Amino acid sequence: MLKNYFKIAVRNIVRNKAYSFINIAGLTLGITCCSLLFLFVMDEMAYDSMHIKRDRIYRVVEIGDEGGEARYFGQTSPPTGPTLATDYEEIGQFARLFKFGGHINFSIGDTKFAERAYFFADSTFFDVFDFQLVKGDRNTALSKANSMVIDEDWARRLFGNEDPLGKEIVLDQEDAYVITGVMKNAPQNSHLQVKILTSLPYSHDFFREYQSDWNRYGAYTYVVFDEKASPEKFAANIPGFVKKYFEPEANRNFYLQSLNDIHFGSQAIEYSSEATKGQKAYIYIFIGIGIFMLLIACINYMNLATAKSLHRGKEIGMRKVSGAQRYQLIIQFLSESTFIALIALALSIGLVDLLLPYFNVLTDKSFVFDTETFGNILALLFFITLVIGLLSGIYPALVMSRLRPANILKGSMSTGKGSVALRKILVVTQFTLSIIMIIATIVASNQMDYIQNRSLGFNKEQLLVVDINSGDVRKRFDAMKNEFAKSPYITKVAVSSRVPGEWKNLREVYLKSPDNSEDSLFSNYIGFDEHMLDVYEMTLTLGSNFTGNVKEDSLHVLVNETAVEALGLKDPLGKYIKIDNGQYKVIGVVQDFNFESLHNEIAPLVLGYRANAFQQIDYFSLKFDPGHVEKAIAHASEVHNSFDEGTPIEYHFLDEQWEQFYKNDKRAGNIFTIGAGITIFIACLGLFGLASFIIQKRTKEIGVRKVLGASVGDLFLLLAKTFVLQVLLAFIIAIPVSWYLMDDWLNNFAFRFEMGAKEFLTAGLVAVIIAILSVSYRVVKAALLNPVNTLRTE
Repeated sequence: MLKNYFKIAVRNIVRNKAYSFINIAGLTLGITCCSLLFLFVMDEMAYDSMHIKRDRIYRVVEIGDEGGEARYFGQTSPPTGPTLATDYEEIGQFARLFKFGGHINFSIGDTKFAERAYFFADSTFFDVFDFQLVKGDRNTALSKANSMVIDEDWARRLFGNEDPLGKEIVLDQEDAYVITGVMKNAPQNSHLQVKILTSLPYSHDFFREYQSDWNRYGAYTYVVFDEKASPEKFAANIPGFVKKYFEPEANRNFYLQSLNDIHFGSQAIEYSSEATKGQKAYIYIFIGIGIFMLLIACINYMNLATAKSLHRGKEIGMRKVSGAQRYQLIIQFLSESTFIALIALALSIGLVDLLLPYFNVLTDKSFVFDTETFGNILALLFFITLVIGLLSGIYPALVMSRLRPANILKGSMSTGKGSVALRKILVVTQFTLSIIMIIATIVASNQMDYIQNRSLGFNKEQLLVVDINSGDVRKRFDAMKNEFAKSPYITKVAVSSRVPGEWKNLREVYLKSPDNSEDSLFSNYIGFDEHMLDVYEMTLTLGSNFTGNVKEDSLHVLVNETAVEALGLKDPLGKYIKIDNGQYKVIGVVQDFNFESLHNEIAPLVLGYRANAFQQIDYFSLKFDPGHVEKAIAHASEVHNSFDEGTPIEYHFLDEQWEQFYKNDKRAGNIFTIGAGITIFIACLGLFGLASFIIQKRTKEIGVRKVLGASVGDLFLLLAKTFVLQVLLAFIIAIPVSWYLMDDWLNNFAFRFEMGAKEFLTAGLVAVIIAILSVSYRVVKAALLNPVNTLRTE
């Protein structure tokens, strides 16, 4: 029986090529897009799943109190981990990670290298985390002083095909470290992206004191609970622990964050160890887009199958007369729909292989088409495909199997008004989903344009930011600054402790105004030299800039407009404000500028002079000629190497750094665009097929109307208006849904464009035009037919 069903399905596919193409193409696109999105979603949901003890590993998160508002920090006091493990039997293991500076500098011979993805780690690191070692012993790799573990990329880069074990690397031109292990490259869905691990520097006096200091921060602390312990019950011990080891005035507290929650649960955590912070909202969006696409493809099949049932009447009638039971007809039609879905699955697997490199670029992932990557979701896709086949075919099967053979063979066959109404509902549903995607695309695109074009209060273009990574360079920065400026391709140079769009943490201070007896005001702090305002084209709204006189400028500060307002300074010039424990004179007010991403409101900011008590200079900012970028970089590298022999030059373009703030938002916008294009294409395929069947059904009516004098235009309006009205109804339904969804998305930005009628009308107009274009070929072709020929059809 099944063999017979298979033969019939193949014959129907071959006999109805256009119908089969529309169904298979729609389902293939739907399954392909769903497969790719599921790859992304499952990879995100599986963050840190490579660690066997992941359900028992917790990160210690410090809780601070800033003016009654809680703040969360991923770093703790260095003694926290070992003390927890000593005091409580529920905690079996711990591991701490440290970073002493933004990157690690090392050399082999005369060749210098630098790496930001590094940690100093306890010897217990590989007991807690299951990063795989391909060379070396994980039990002893970090147990000795001056030990280093590198990943496969660094092993290949430094030593080629040689065995790296036992080789020496000189750290910071001072200490020789021995390579004791090579680990596999960290999985892309690990919150710890580490390429170099070194043992803790116990031989250094500073670290021996530092690791026992409860008043210091800097340790990323992880603990592992015993199998029988309850982390929830353990939380009751935290207040006692805090009281025992911290002074009451320190106002310190902490909580334990599960390893499983780190990727999606760390948006509010500062100074944290994760390489990227996931956003669950985007996971829900991508799942929704995948479901939209599958729904639209299923709706296509249901619409076309019910419409086409009129043309399979004789087949159904003959089968019923020959004794076929209703359940047998249902099985036959379900078999056909499932077979078509399986063909679509096979085609989509090939399409996934073809599109995966482009998808990797779109999502910033590195998926490989192999059994390990795709095999994880193949069983799920096969199940989904079966469900799609059954859902797509169930209604047509029920409708066609209930037709009476007597009526069929008399030629008076109809699927009833219910089928027509359902087809209309399904078309409206398709285009509602499509219009929602179009509106999402327009809104996301407008928001990205707004971000790109909004004035930040400074000019981020043509700025090369060079890191200062050496104390010797800081001592001789003036000479280096002058050498940078000697190039005709570098027009201006400045130094600062931080730059707008800083990817490191900004210095935080407390302000207090003599005019205001209220509590201290929390503020960010950046050290500028006298050239920074000019280089960044910032506006001084009141007062004067720094003069370059170190003695005077060190006692002066600039503040932004937000700080003036927050401090309640009516006439700020000449006023003294208290910054932590010192008093400084306000000599100028800088127009507010965005020193953080546009996701955040502009906060109070103090600009101190470069020679200040809070933060040393860390960057050169070079304004370069955009027509000679390579020459400007070459000159900057030459100057750097002549002043800093210990570290390689580290630089970036400021505009590119700002782009990183919106990487997730742009990714979502791109997926909206592609998703909208594909959903509307699938919907139009179905609309084209549906129009073909409806016109075929009304062929005689078209002929009669032409004989009675109807023009081509009249016939076009008659046949197209039904589809246009359905799309307009879909547009009305889509407006409130899309407004709610996109307004919620825009709330992620402190600075956002406001949606208006324009975005919605544009989406509606696009949908109507696309719908008209989809059916116009078939409608015009039918309207142009010779009525003599059309009236012969019966």
